[in-house]
Amino acid sequence: MAFCKNCGQEIQDGAQFCGACGTPVDAAPQQEAPQQATPQPQAAPMSEEADVASSRGVAWLSYLGPLFLIPFFVKKTSKFARFHVRQGATLCALEIAYNIAKGILMLPIDLATRSYYYGFYYHNWVYHMFNTILNLAQVFFLVVAIIGIVNAANGRKTELPLISKIPFIAKLMDKWYTSMGIDVTND
Repeated sequence: MAFCKNCGQEIQDGAQFCGACGTPVDAAPQQEAPQQATPQPQAAPMSEEADVASSRGVAWLSYLGPLFLIPFFVKKTSKFARFHVRQGATLCALEIAYNIAKGILMLPIDLATRSYYYGFYYHNWVYHMFNTILNLAQVFFLVVAIIGIVNAANGRKTELPLISKIPFIAKLMDKWYTSMGIDVTND
């Protein structure tokens, strides 16, 4: 039993034309071609506004120390999140390096100015002066982190003061993104 290619009506065996629409019928019955898998369309690149809107809720976590790893893995395809992850990772690395250097610098001062009195350790004014001066840098890290959080939450890609001048960690983050198969050349 055959069907018309034009209107889909049933054609009687041996008929030269379709009885409903008059379309000529081929002598040899046509077999349907095997269906080929239709190629799936590639996901269209997300517009910048949509990227910012979908990522800013998590991008601000980049400035809370090691929590930059959350947007690093969750929003790795977002240019907006990658921008803030680079800055947050740089800030975190600088803060860790600063605290290590501060600990190394304060250790001899701690040992030289320590007094033991009735089971408690006390330090003289020299230790407290150095410690206070070195702790002022923590205020800088806090202010820069707040600036980054506000920028990310408001959907802005603004470079942080001094942090953006240190490309080492950002380049390392780009290598990690590239190893995950993400193209970062247009970021």
